[in-house]
Amino acid sequence: MFSLPSATIFTLGHFQLRWYGLFAALALLTGYGMLALRRRRSHLTLEEISALLNCSVLFGILGARLEYVRRFWGESFSRDPLGVFRIWEGGLVFQGGFILALVAILVLCRRRKWSMGRIGDLMAPALPAAHAVARLGCLFNGCCFGKPWSHWGALLYPPDGNDVLHTQALQGLLPPGATAPLPVFPVQALEALWCLLLTCAILLAEKRGWLNHRRFFLYLFGYSLGRLLLEFLRGDYHHTELLTPAQWTTALLILPATLAALLWSRRKSLHDPQAGK
Repeated sequence: MFSLPSATIFTLGHFQLRWYGLFAALALLTGYGMLALRRRRSHLTLEEISALLNCSVLFGILGARLEYVRRFWGESFSRDPLGVFRIWEGGLVFQGGFILALVAILVLCRRRKWSMGRIGDLMAPALPAAHAVARLGCLFNGCCFGKPWSHWGALLYPPDGNDVLHTQALQGLLPPGATAPLPVFPVQALEALWCLLLTCAILLAEKRGWLNHRRFFLYLFGYSLGRLLLEFLRGDYHHTELLTPAQWTTALLILPATLAALLWSRRKSLHDPQAGK
């Protein structure tokens, strides 16, 4: 069992440095570093890479925050509307950020006349690598935590600075007046590992010349499938449903859309052999 520190690294006046913010910054550096090192594959300059990253980050954070606020408006924000802007405290939903960022990138590619297939191949391994780092931030922050677990690898969070104790009390897992949460399964670490394996799989496909101009769909399908399964290990939802919101989004929207896009791109490449090169 591993005991985790407070979600706040240090406080200086009104400023707090939290693990969540630190790993978010490291995730951005990871994504930028991979894009910069691989930019020549898509014939992009550093300025164009910066524009691509800035577009992804800006609209990704905006979409992720909007979706989080939509889901938890009644529980958290209806009584504290200004909390919508306190993003440093955590509260982002990947699916919302991904969808809005994807739309923004498609618009950017159209305006700059970039090949969407090449840009997708460029970003495909960088996205899960950055996501793996960001998930470690969730692990230390105490968000997106797992179900109660007392075996090897269990995480024990402090009673304050996170939502673990409050959520487990709402779920009826703790006796009245409990002052410490139950240890939980390290689902954030498992998702980070899944993202790293996905990065390696995409780089292998790139090395072998597989799925040219379609490797973004490999990322999308691989991550969505992993997320669909890993959600069964999550314990941070206040109310237990058949499927979590992330699973509904993945099962009804992302996975079918990915399969349809793969079939469409495959059909296009059969009619135009040059499209897959």
